[in-house]
Amino acid sequence: MPRIYTRKTTWGLTPFREMESAAAEVMEGRMSLRAAARQRNINKSTLYRFIKKKREKGEVTAVAWGAVSQAKRVFSDEMEQDLANHLKSLADQFHGLSPLKCRELAFEFAVRNNVHVPENWSRRECAGEEWFIGFLTRNHLSVRTPEATSLGRVTAFNKTTVGEFFDNLAVVMDRYTFPPHRIYNVDETGVSAVQKPRQVVSEKGKKQVGSITSAERGELVTVVCAVNAAGNVIPPMFIFPRMRYKDIFLFGAPAGAKGTSSRTGWMNEEIWPEFLDHLIEHTNCSTDNPLLLILDNLKAHITLKACSALCRNRCAEAFTLPPHTSHRLQPLDVAVYGPFKAQYSQALDGWMRSNPGKTMSIYQIPGLVTEAFLSAVTPRNITSGFRSTGIFPFNRGIFPKDTFAPSMVSDRPNPLLEPTSTSSELPGPSVQPDPDVPHIQSQPGYVSPSEILPFPKCPPRVQTKRKRVKTAILTDTPEKQAIEKAYQEKGKLAGKTQNNKENGKPKKKPKKKIIETSSDESDVAVPLEDDDDDEDDDEEGSVFSPTDLNPGDFVLVNFATKHRTVRYVGMVEQVEGDEILTQFLRRIQGSQKVWERPTFSIKENYVAHVPKSDVVKKLPQPKRRGGTTRREQLFTFPCNFQGWIVE
Repeated sequence: MPRIYTRKTTWGLTPFREMESAAAEVMEGRMSLRAAARQRNINKSTLYRFIKKKREKGEVTAVAWGAVSQAKRVFSDEMEQDLANHLKSLADQFHGLSPLKCRELAFEFAVRNNVHVPENWSRRECAGEEWFIGFLTRNHLSVRTPEATSLGRVTAFNKTTVGEFFDNLAVVMDRYTFPPHRIYNVDETGVSAVQKPRQVVSEKGKKQVGSITSAERGELVTVVCAVNAAGNVIPPMFIFPRMRYKDIFLFGAPAGAKGTSSRTGWMNEEIWPEFLDHLIEHTNCSTDNPLLLILDNLKAHITLKACSALCRNRCAEAFTLPPHTSHRLQPLDVAVYGPFKAQYSQALDGWMRSNPGKTMSIYQIPGLVTEAFLSAVTPRNITSGFRSTGIFPFNRGIFPKDTFAPSMVSDRPNPLLEPTSTSSELPGPSVQPDPDVPHIQSQPGYVSPSEILPFPKCPPRVQTKRKRVKTAILTDTPEKQAIEKAYQEKGKLAGKTQNNKENGKPKKKPKKKIIETSSDESDVAVPLEDDDDDEDDDEEGSVFSPTDLNPGDFVLVNFATKHRTVRYVGMVEQVEGDEILTQFLRRIQGSQKVWERPTFSIKENYVAHVPKSDVVKKLPQPKRRGGTTRREQLFTFPCNFQGWIVE
């Protein structure tokens, strides 16, 4: 029989109350069997069997097929409800179980409580598929594909962190009584020249369906937006991945937009003050008419230069969100950037279809961003973002208890405080049992699903010296002094390192040598201890002057990424004033011989203009392997790259 069966007759559809009433009249002698069946339009044989079961068993809970299914049920209503609540709690804590794990838990739940199970359950040591489908239907459950969520987001959004955020927000709101048009949220988002393909109509059963994009990986352009709680938006700022900015980059951009460039196309400490000037220009803020800026904890936002400018002018109060909570507390992330990315992808897809055979570049991005702005960055979406986060109107209780369920995994006593509670006293699952279903947890011998598969808990917290990053008002004196102190310590450390280099060569670390593996033409460095016998190695503390560079020299160049600074080896092709045209090399992945140093090869079409100030050191001339054409382009440097992050 199929799982979804459509009845073709009305047999067995008599309500249970009708059967009970007819059976009572017959059993009390007030009416004959035939008369009761005729009066209530019930089959005579059906009513006879119902009365017979009632006389034999004393109580009947269902009729027709419902009685058969009731007799074949494994768990009672109370046990099924307890199992369903446990599965819902695990899913709310982002530790949901797969269908197979759920079936295994159901089998163990039945065995631990001495419940009779079908033979196929015992043979497979898990519940059957048919039972599982019915269990999902009866308890309003379904199998879903979860969205990947980082551990930082899961644990950071908790009651304590959110409470600190609203405490600071209340302080700064009471200090100036900001109206909605003076409360701004500023954030960056990246747009690429490669869109994410949407669904298309194709032949059913075809294994692979493709869609045209301009490239495999596109260049990233950062768009900086600022919106206020009244639903207004200032012209955005574009950060292009170029060394030199040109006005032609902003062709088609929204009116009043500002443009700049950086090597990576990301926000940095030099560009952030430029955007603050752009914001002040369009908002006319002053000491008498200040702004409230709500920012995330990006390192570029928390700079001494920006804080000093805001504190000096007193035209804005900078207020940071707790780390890893922007998906819940930042209005732009909550209600604006989602529709914006969808509209931008749709506009980019339309451009590709209107320009067949052409490649999308960063020059077309501003025009497509303009189309997406008109459709997505609307007053309705903006005000919805501020309202959904509880920023305006101010609403401390905007987030229900269920939203904090994932962070319960990390609920632990603070080791710096006296142990006033144990882990058993921590908040329990967010899903409460149904009040209409009797509680059976207190029955002797009953083993609940939470005892079989407990809720996950983090181990005890370990004390570290790392300072906790939290929400703060950057323009307040204590926070500003902390930023100044951090910059001073950083400067002292840099000065100490420079003095050590000037006074003498730094202490040499143990040299590395390479062990040989099976590959022949590609190599990877495997460090081992070696004798310190190469006195001609280029030292990290050697004096280097950018004026010494000539075409054909090899240099080590700094590249600042979003999270760290890496270095590339490049060959100088041209020297043009304060810049050099460099052909970069890539490090070979594979094996090396014992007497050789790390080997690099030319990376085709990877040429860039680099300022001389980013050149770290001049490398000695490498040795060419020779032999074949391919090996002729391999360079082995007679120097030690230990301690340098070389890509």
